[in-house]
Amino acid sequence: MVIAVAPLTATVIGAVPDHETGVAAGINNAVASVANLLAVAVLGALALGLYDRALDREIAGRSVPSGVVRAIDDARGQFVVAPALARLQGDDRQLAESIVRESLAKSIRSIMLVCAALGLAGAASSTLLPSRRQQPSSS
Repeated sequence: MVIAVAPLTATVIGAVPDHETGVAAGINNAVASVANLLAVAVLGALALGLYDRALDREIAGRSVPSGVVRAIDDARGQFVVAPALARLQGDDRQLAESIVRESLAKSIRSIMLVCAALGLAGAASSTLLPSRRQQPSSS
């Protein structure tokens, strides 16, 4: 994201007449701020959904005691799971931590792939950006 901001801003500013650069910069900053807020909200919600789905798959793929399943169910919908796992001891706790860790890794991996795809799509869409307008020559 940081790599793309300066060239994108330069392209946006360069695509408008000189007397409108202030407006273009303001709009560019407002759109970037809203996009950042939406990205955090949407990607966070997606990560949490993927995490919960990965928990389901991990539990279904193993023989898990009912106490561990209850503790993991209490951890659903949140990334901070220490309080939910605090009541488990010994092997049950290690099993629950293993399931949570693997599920979290899977959700993060998926979100990183989504972000990479969005980055590539953004780079590809740069071909659609307008080029700098030719200023009329003053002869």
